[in-house]
Amino acid sequence: MVLLLAVGSLASCSIDDVKPINQLTDENVIRDGKSAQQVLNGVYSGWREFKLGYYPILLGAEGNEGDFISQLSGSGGFGENEIPVQNPNLTTVYNAHYKIINQANFLIREVEAGKADNISEEKQKELIAQAKFNRAFASFKLLRNFGQFYDLSSPIGIVLQTSFSQEVDAQTRNSVQETYNQIFEDLEYAINFGPKNVPHYYGGSLAAKALLAKVKLYAGDFETASNLAMEVINNEEGYNLEADYASIFANQMNSSEVIFAPFAGSGSEGGVAMYQIKKTNPSAQLDSLANKQVEGAGDLTGMGTGYDPRFLFAYSEATQGNNRNAKYPNESFINGQVNTNYHLRLAEIYLIFAEAEVRKGGDLDAAVMALNTIRERAGVMPKETGTASEILEDVREEKLLELFFENGEGWFDLIRFHEYGDINAFELKASLTNKDQFIKPIPLQVLTANNQLEQNPGY
Repeated sequence: MVLLLAVGSLASCSIDDVKPINQLTDENVIRDGKSAQQVLNGVYSGWREFKLGYYPILLGAEGNEGDFISQLSGSGGFGENEIPVQNPNLTTVYNAHYKIINQANFLIREVEAGKADNISEEKQKELIAQAKFNRAFASFKLLRNFGQFYDLSSPIGIVLQTSFSQEVDAQTRNSVQETYNQIFEDLEYAINFGPKNVPHYYGGSLAAKALLAKVKLYAGDFETASNLAMEVINNEEGYNLEADYASIFANQMNSSEVIFAPFAGSGSEGGVAMYQIKKTNPSAQLDSLANKQVEGAGDLTGMGTGYDPRFLFAYSEATQGNNRNAKYPNESFINGQVNTNYHLRLAEIYLIFAEAEVRKGGDLDAAVMALNTIRERAGVMPKETGTASEILEDVREEKLLELFFENGEGWFDLIRFHEYGDINAFELKASLTNKDQFIKPIPLQVLTANNQLEQNPGY
């Protein structure tokens, strides 16, 4: 299968005017089901944009997962939580997400207009559902980075783009609540009409349900988040936790617990640039937390001892490999040596359930059982049911141990748990001094293109 948009030029502008310019001008780009699928594949390929492909490294440094030991392109200010508005990587990341959204909008428009008329109505809805899944995911990632995602009453959301555009169209941003509402709408459509039993590099109905559970958690709808997460855990599509942690990363997008990951293959299909992780060390906080899980002093010699096995898998002398982190062992993304990003996997859904169940005032034993399912797979001692606040802290720490350097969850949890009053983020990350640092600046080039868009507070 070819995950390339082979239906026209995809020359996006160097700045994102909120409605990026993608030169899809041919009225006959989508002629039938096959060409519609090619356009959809192009949407998916957007997740492999080079700098977007190593963005989890920057988020890991922004939070408490890792520290830079050498310069990484576009990394300036992330580790210190002082990101300049001129940061070039930030511009690329902003653009890349809106490019995914705009290409998804193109597909939705053309299929709804009946351009793929040789396929069934059910198949047309499946194509639209996957486009809406991608649009929702990209919008959520933009909101987490550039909007006050933690405050539903805030006007500082993102500019919502729900129609295809080839022209500069300056717009003000939508509120946080409006942004969440659009994401909910897209994901509910994707759940209802998305395909089932698809390869894990496609966003089918189950992936949409998993993402909606996560977004509902962020939006404070803990009852729905808990219910959706449990439905995903009890799925009938064959998604299960791997028997051991290492198998996730050996099997990559084909892992039984990876719900959504970009396609990765040899040659031109490529992977993502997570080999750049060799320019980081684990943070002192992650090292200390991993050391605390197992008796004895942590030692990375050979296979290592005294650390959480997940940490040893990534960082022990015998496993870390050339890239110094066994989650992303491949040196490059050519000649069959590829890494991929793990956007959604089942282990996170267990922890989403645990957190949501506690926050809704639900069954604490059930929450701890879900938490311990992950801990027991990792090979560390299970937790006992304690108070709600103790369980929430256990969940936050478990996510850091389980998901470090995957999607920046440690960083976003630092913000969320601070806002809920569970922790003090300023004590846990010394370079954080005020809440303006919780979101990134709108890139300077974006502001230049869209004079209706105001800069985020503090920048």
